[in-house]
Amino acid sequence: MMDMIYARWLLLKRQLPKILLWLIFPLVATIIVTAAYNSTSDDFRVPAAVVVNEQSAEAETFTEELASSKFMNVEVFDAENSAAAIRQLEQYSFDSVFILPEDFDERIQAGQRRNLIETYYTDRSIYYEPAKELAAAIIQERMGEYAAVNYVLELQNNMLFETAVSAEDIASERQRIENETNLVEQSFYFFGETENNEQTTNLNPWMVWAYIALAVTIFTFDFVTRETVSSARIRFNFMKHSYKQFMILTFIIMTAVMLIIDLITYMLINEMLAADIDLLSLVLYRFIINGAAFLLASLMKSPMKLYQSAVALTFLLLALQLAMPIIVSVTGKPVITKLHPVEMLIENQLNIPWVILLIILTLIWVWRGNNAGS
Repeated sequence: MMDMIYARWLLLKRQLPKILLWLIFPLVATIIVTAAYNSTSDDFRVPAAVVVNEQSAEAETFTEELASSKFMNVEVFDAENSAAAIRQLEQYSFDSVFILPEDFDERIQAGQRRNLIETYYTDRSIYYEPAKELAAAIIQERMGEYAAVNYVLELQNNMLFETAVSAEDIASERQRIENETNLVEQSFYFFGETENNEQTTNLNPWMVWAYIALAVTIFTFDFVTRETVSSARIRFNFMKHSYKQFMILTFIIMTAVMLIIDLITYMLINEMLAADIDLLSLVLYRFIINGAAFLLASLMKSPMKLYQSAVALTFLLLALQLAMPIIVSVTGKPVITKLHPVEMLIENQLNIPWVILLIILTLIWVWRGNNAGS
């Protein structure tokens, strides 16, 4: 065993700097790509302005709700700077401008819907209509809350005066019921399974890491291709250990080292990017991509073909994942999503089928080598 480890060291020590660079590259690239995407995602949101003529609770609620939307970047102006907001709209710095009146609170509480907000837009305001509908929905929700409170208070005065309830209690209870019963958020079902429709504007760091790690792992195993086609392999015919045993030991050592790097990656991504994932799913994913890279490298005749295969496989899996919703809706077979290795990783599922398949393929690779040697 020790002589094989020593032989492995002799063959890899010249390539050690390159291998170490490949090992840390997925972590570094994931942090850079994710941070860059999340920091620039606001640049793709629609710029809009809200002019508040009188600071009030309802005006603050309206601007916060509008700014919390996933497609709008809202800038707030006071009454003195309303002309500046209009001027920036004319210069196409804003897609639209919403002006709240001084009596915005009173009109919301009174349910006065007509001509409540003054709006401005230009001939280049592409997202004015969605923004206007969103603003109308926010106002409608606030008016509905006040209407519900007034109705309950009226019932209390007419029927249950002895059990007086404040308007604040009614409003908080209404909010609690709305949150618990998901009046707005709906769950969709496809063929008996719940589909999670939660969407986030941030990029999933583990998805980025999964694709980078896949390509980089195949690149790292290029030494398997070089040693398989080199004349050094002939020397194993005169040794007590076969070439297949030597390569299996190499696979075990490389996988152990990569798992250590993955553990460090797991802790750093959780700490820096606040993205958690099931550790066992991560370990299985590492076994899968290492096994696939090892078998692919042992079959290729040149490192360049291995690199081309790595890029092609990575883009194929990425395209398949992006097209997954369309494929499921057309074929009606959600089981397809259960076979995508990256999808299973980010969904914290145990990728047992691919592990079994790679074990079978490895046994076939060993069996063919033994028969060829005999």
